[in-house]
Amino acid sequence: MACADPMKLHTMSFWLQSLPNLLTGLRVVLTPVIVGLMFWDGVFSNHIAAILFGVAAISDVLDGFFARRHRSGTQLGIFFDLVGDKLLVAAVLIAAVELEWIPSWVALGFVGREIFVMGMRSYAGAQGVTVPAGHLGKMKMMWQYIAIGGLLWDRAPMIWVLVLFAFVLTIVSGIHYLITISKELNNRPAPDVPDPI
Repeated sequence: MACADPMKLHTMSFWLQSLPNLLTGLRVVLTPVIVGLMFWDGVFSNHIAAILFGVAAISDVLDGFFARRHRSGTQLGIFFDLVGDKLLVAAVLIAAVELEWIPSWVALGFVGREIFVMGMRSYAGAQGVTVPAGHLGKMKMMWQYIAIGGLLWDRAPMIWVLVLFAFVLTIVSGIHYLITISKELNNRPAPDVPDPI
């Protein structure tokens, strides 16, 4: 029985370990394409944008799966994964406001929550507190993808129900993160704060 070629095994291992970052890069690349299709007025272009958004959403699920399966996750990879997700959602929502598909307060709630939670998690991480994404946060992300994908496909009343449901879930999950991180930080001494100049 012939032994496997070590070079092929090494190459395969490299690609499997690089796959999560490649999938994150795919989301970043697809973001301007999706936004461009949104402004290219027409039902067909909107449907293509919705399909590409679905591909980007699936890539978000797959990159985490492959990172865990092949133990190829890194702190930098996690950071880029988060940034890729937020960039995709924020860009599409801002474009939707410009196109008058949604009111500005909806986009502000979605994007503001993401910035707020990222800021809290970054500060908590600097204090040695790690708060992993919980079930509520993952559910929020799933419904965001469903609602925004539906919005890209059509602006029917039923889609608005999905958007508002995802909006409420987004705010609730943000409040949950605030409470969770606050409890963790309250148990730690305050860091040294430099004197004002």
